[in-house]
Amino acid sequence: MNTTKQQPMNAGVIGDPVEHSLSPLLYTRWIKKTGIHARYDKIHATPQAFEKTVKKCFSSPLFMGMNVTLPHKRAALALSDKASEAAQKTGAANLLVRKGEALYAENTDIEGFLGPLLNKGAKRDWRDRKIVVVGAGGAARATLVALMQLDPSEIVIINRTNEKAAGLVKAFGSGVRAERWSVRNDVLEGVALLVNASAAGMRGMEPLDIKLDKINANALVYDLVYAPTNTNLLKRAKAQGLSTLGGLDMLIGQAMPSFKAFFGINAPADKAIKSALIKAEARMRQ
Repeated sequence: MNTTKQQPMNAGVIGDPVEHSLSPLLYTRWIKKTGIHARYDKIHATPQAFEKTVKKCFSSPLFMGMNVTLPHKRAALALSDKASEAAQKTGAANLLVRKGEALYAENTDIEGFLGPLLNKGAKRDWRDRKIVVVGAGGAARATLVALMQLDPSEIVIINRTNEKAAGLVKAFGSGVRAERWSVRNDVLEGVALLVNASAAGMRGMEPLDIKLDKINANALVYDLVYAPTNTNLLKRAKAQGLSTLGGLDMLIGQAMPSFKAFFGINAPADKAIKSALIKAEARMRQ
C-alpha cells in the first residue's frame, strides 16, 4: 500500500540562528487557509552542517523547498544546480526548491524589499537621492539590486568589516561606494533612505551602533530586522520624527512567491497576517 499521498508536503526555513523566525507561523497560517496538506518547520544548521542538512532535507520526495536566512544565502546559491537571474545578479539565494532533478535557487528578497518601500514611499522620488545601506551579507546584496532600480545619486555601504563592504562595491560597480565603519555617523548627512540590512538589532544581538543626528528630517529608515518588530533603530527614528518601515513587510513580501514555489498555489489574501505576526513576536519575547 502506497501511503505517500497521505503524508504532508514539507517545507521550512533554514538558518543559524533560526529560533527567532516567524516564517513557520506565517506559512502554517496560509497552509490552513488554503486547506493544503502540508507543513512548514524551522531547520537549524550551522555553516559547517549546511550542505549536509540541505541534501538530507531534499532526499525526501515530499520536501518541496526551503527559505534560506542568515548566514547561508551565498552558500545556498553555490550549492544549487541552477539559479534564477535575480539570484545570480544578487550573488545570494533566499529560496531553494526542487525543479525536476535539479536544486534551483531563487531570490525573492528583491521583490520583498521593494514592495513595501514603494508602497510606503509612494509619493517619494528616489532618483538622484543618497541612500545608505548597513550590512554586507545576502540581505544587503538583494537590497543593492533592488535599490539600483530606483536610480539614486549614490548608494553608500557601511559594514563593521570594511573589507566586506569594499567587496560589494567591487561586485556591484558604478553608483555604489563603501565608507569606513568609523565614519558611519557622518555618512548619514544628506541621506534620504537608511536601510539596515545587517543582523544588528535582532533579538539576542547588540543594537545597531549608529547615530541619527545628521540624517535628513524627511528621511525614511527601513530596518529589515523583524524580531523584535520594533527595533532599537526604529524606536530612535520614530522618536526623532522620521518615517520608518520594519522588516515584517519584507518578510511577508518575500514569502508570497515562496509559498507558490513550494506548493503550486498563490498565498491566500490575509489582511490580518501582519497583526498576527506582531502578536506572535511579542509572545516570543515574554
